[in-house]
Amino acid sequence: MTVISYAKPPSLRLREDTGWATAAATTSSIPYSVKLINQSASNWNFFLYQQVPNEQSANTFSLVWFCSPFIMVPGAYLTFQWTTDHNFVWAVTETIVPGGTFSAGESISADPQSANTTTFSTAPGPNLSTAVAGSPQGSLVINDAATVPNNTFSVGIGMGEVGTIVAAAGPNLLHTFNPDTTYWIAAGTNVRVGTILDIATVSPNLQVIFPVNVYDVTCVLGANNQWTQNP
Repeated sequence: MTVISYAKPPSLRLREDTGWATAAATTSSIPYSVKLINQSASNWNFFLYQQVPNEQSANTFSLVWFCSPFIMVPGAYLTFQWTTDHNFVWAVTETIVPGGTFSAGESISADPQSANTTTFSTAPGPNLSTAVAGSPQGSLVINDAATVPNNTFSVGIGMGEVGTIVAAAGPNLLHTFNPDTTYWIAAGTNVRVGTILDIATVSPNLQVIFPVNVYDVTCVLGANNQWTQNP
């Protein structure tokens, strides 16, 4: 079975979190996975994206986070797997337009409860500063430096070193991201990892729910081109 994984090995997590003896025991270190099965009559790209509350009014955009590396023919299946390791990301995008592509130029580690704040600057080249503790705790915050031009860069958050939610960067802008995202699966065409989405037009899609202490679920696209979840 094809498994596409962004899960971080526990040994690597412990090396990065020196001094945190319980790091491997936290829920963020437990891999989540969703198996997707095509029982429809059509060929599709299956993909997974994240969504934040009030996304459209916040001028933020979801990205295709996972995408099947091949066309999913009827009867095909694959699994996406990840751990909830947060990141900050930036990319050269000029304007953010649904259908465009976000291709990260850098990804740095982040933690909503500790290292939750970074600065995006263009000196000496585009970069994110090492994340530090900031306010408000529990959010992920990016400060754009005064020298950041308009209509050139975008910044955002990611998971597994892959971008998930982004916004346009500009001089002295402050971006506060809610890390409490929801997971959504979808079937589509002409998409790939990093495709910028208009979430109002993504269909067929389904929010994936992980019940308490459940980390592996299966979702099926049926003959009616509707998704169903089987915990």
